[in-house]
Amino acid sequence: MPTVNSEMECPGCGASVSLQDKECAFCGRKLTFTSLNFKEVRRTTFKESAKFLNAYKNALKGSPDNPEVLASLGYVLLDRGQYEEAADALDRACSNGADDPDVLFQAALAHFKTKKPFQIKLKEAESIIARLDSAITMEARPQYLFAKAQLIDLLFERRFVRYRESSASILRQADAAGLTDADRTDIESLLRAK
Repeated sequence: MPTVNSEMECPGCGASVSLQDKECAFCGRKLTFTSLNFKEVRRTTFKESAKFLNAYKNALKGSPDNPEVLASLGYVLLDRGQYEEAADALDRACSNGADDPDVLFQAALAHFKTKKPFQIKLKEAESIIARLDSAITMEARPQYLFAKAQLIDLLFERRFVRYRESSASILRQADAAGLTDADRTDIESLLRAK
């Protein structure tokens, strides 16, 4: 994980804490850190991610339905290429109350990456797009829109199957929302890497 996130706080008392803290200096609570930012997770080394993977799994033993820990576990699993496990963890996070659009976005990504695009059945493709639509409804980030355009192209249009929206119209929405070249490159690498 990255060094220190100044916005992190103890879940017990709300005091500022850093990633290096094992327990809160103010209330003594044992700390397990979550990261609801997939870009942070992608910056970790494989060895560092293994530590967090174990910490999240241990945290779930005491609280198996914690949406933040489930989401963080899903992010780490997704980064490690364990797509089916990531999809399961992220779906569980959503069903247990995670209300962050990035969790839905990463769940869609995890489901897409469980198979090669040509192996994904149309019902599964519609479900992936529905997850993206939910994330977009919560917050219409240009990255989400660009990913949706790419997935419509890969899962429908390249199969000569008409979808209710075209990838070109969604791409125009992404551009209008402020899509940058860096966003394009990042999403393309996420969709490409298997």
